[in-house]
Amino acid sequence: MDVIFDIRGAAEYLHIKKWTLYRLAKKGKVPGIKVGGQWRFKKDVLDSMFYGESQKHKKRQPPSD
Repeated sequence: MDVIFDIRGAAEYLHIKKWTLYRLAKKGKVPGIKVGGQWRFKKDVLDSMFYGESQKHKKRQPPSD
């Protein structure tokens, strides 16, 4: 079953302030959806966004000899 956060839960999970998350979501920098005027965020999407980004950086580093 998917874990879905409201704005407070997502902000706590990401260790950022609610207002920062509102701003990022409105700009489309953090994926979320508005339901009945309230933001909702899927945990697995947030995880893939942040952990996937760190994996990209690891792949870009040249191999050490």
